[in-house]
Amino acid sequence: MKKVSIALIGGAAICFASLAQAADLPYGAAASNYDYPSTFTWSGFYAGLNAGAGFGNFNGSGQAYLGSSPSGWLMGATVGYNYQQGNLLIGAEGDYDWSRIASDASVAPGVASTGIIQNLATIRGRVGYAMDRILVFGTGGYAGGDIRGVLNNIPAHAVADQSYWANGWTLGLGAEYAITPHITAKAEYLYASLGSNDYFNSTPNYMSAGANVNILRAGLNYKF
Repeated sequence: MKKVSIALIGGAAICFASLAQAADLPYGAAASNYDYPSTFTWSGFYAGLNAGAGFGNFNGSGQAYLGSSPSGWLMGATVGYNYQQGNLLIGAEGDYDWSRIASDASVAPGVASTGIIQNLATIRGRVGYAMDRILVFGTGGYAGGDIRGVLNNIPAHAVADQSYWANGWTLGLGAEYAITPHITAKAEYLYASLGSNDYFNSTPNYMSAGANVNILRAGLNYKF
């Protein structure tokens, strides 16, 4: 029993001596032995894919309209760059989407028109607030789109089909989450206002038309 007690006392003395030695180490030396997880950074280039839905209205003047409430889908590619300092993020992003955001209108008896936003592109700045792997952001800049007008005069067996690029602007907001150090997922809303072009100016149904579009889309990006 006496030998067991001596052994226990000896073991306790060694344990306390080890703890005292560790306590005497500088904080930095003790901390350097611990592998802390690194903080995620959003800085760098990225590229990805996006898809979503668009809806809005054509606007303009004249005897024919492209339709009042176009709606449909869009999908395309995105590239961009982020710079993060602390929690603040600034960046630039561009995208090009193929789309079919369309509506029909009845111009006159036997005369119908269709308006289609066939392509959409944006070049935007982004300002965001990063909370490790979560990013919320606002965005705005240039927007452009290819707007096609089709006028079908059934009695005259005549079709006018014209397409023009419309320039404008966009504003929006969104959120993004880093699934892994290289893969991020985002959801965003954009409002785009596209300027007017003249359609069917060689026909009695001349018009000047542009478009306002609400865009809801999601995307996956690869961060390099």
